[in-house]
Amino acid sequence: MNFDRPDAELDVWLESFRSQIDELGAQAAREVISSGQLRSGDLIDALEACARGGGKASAQLLDEAATVPAWVDFEQMLPGSKLGLRTPVQSGLALVLGSLVESYASAKGAKVLIRGGRLHSQVIARLRDTTNFVLQVAAARGPRPGTPAHRHIVRTRMVHAFVRHGVLKRGDWREEWGAPINQEDYASTLLAFCHVYLRCMHALGVDVTDEEERSVHHLYRWVGQVMGVAPELLSATREEERLLYLHITRRQLHPDDDSRVLARALIDALAGRGPLFLPAPALEGLSRQMLGDQLTDGLNFRRSGRWTHVGRVMPVVSSVQRAAEKLPGMLPRLESMGEKVARLVFTRGLNP
Repeated sequence: MNFDRPDAELDVWLESFRSQIDELGAQAAREVISSGQLRSGDLIDALEACARGGGKASAQLLDEAATVPAWVDFEQMLPGSKLGLRTPVQSGLALVLGSLVESYASAKGAKVLIRGGRLHSQVIARLRDTTNFVLQVAAARGPRPGTPAHRHIVRTRMVHAFVRHGVLKRGDWREEWGAPINQEDYASTLLAFCHVYLRCMHALGVDVTDEEERSVHHLYRWVGQVMGVAPELLSATREEERLLYLHITRRQLHPDDDSRVLARALIDALAGRGPLFLPAPALEGLSRQMLGDQLTDGLNFRRSGRWTHVGRVMPVVSSVQRAAEKLPGMLPRLESMGEKVARLVFTRGLNP
């Protein structure tokens, strides 16, 4: 990636990706639809059956998703995976009230979410999908081809292809938004799971090391590869990722009414819900702590002095946890316990 160019030139480069989609995923989705294999239930089973039946795009997608480039190092993904597993509370907050909320502020990308319907009408169900995706990726400690986590990534890629297909069938999509789930928005979503997540973890007082940051970046670079993100938008280093984030958000992070509808639906759905049982103003306060005033003001999040103490608690919790991690034999125990907590929250706290 060459960011040593004027903004206008970079804008032209990034704008070209707004008309580009994961074409192979779209072709495979059309093959699966035409084959009637969706009756089998599982999307990956249907994709594999379609490939065995002569579906060229389906076979190519499965083959490319299982091909590991020379730059991939699964061992390098371990520190980042373990970070997420042993900090389930902070990671959950960073993902949901940080990354997810910020993604709604990308006005053009939010158009897909509104027209897909589920993030407004079935918030918890869609939130389960997102958290399950992240949990599966982290728990795999490096989602190698053939593992359940790798299949989950491929399944999510196919879900995106079907969502795009459904959005276009509605007939109300506007050309100025770019293609639904286009490559720039795809890259932006990947940044949310990596760069924005790491930034929010720091805001919550988690002392993320440089090694852990590089590890999370490497993990999601591989996830992006499997998901069909354009290779030109898969940053090779954390520094490239930071620069890509700055330019994409400069272009796209402008919340509008759709952004505010999505953010409000999320906050209202989580208010008073376990495991935190916090009211909406407290959740908005935590989000404000991670994302800053300008963005959360743009989403119409309230400022509540009464709940500012909630945000002050998290750095204390993070500090105590880091001290515990230094005790002999505690790291693997915290990792195991954290994964159990995360799975418990997923199965019970996010039960529709």
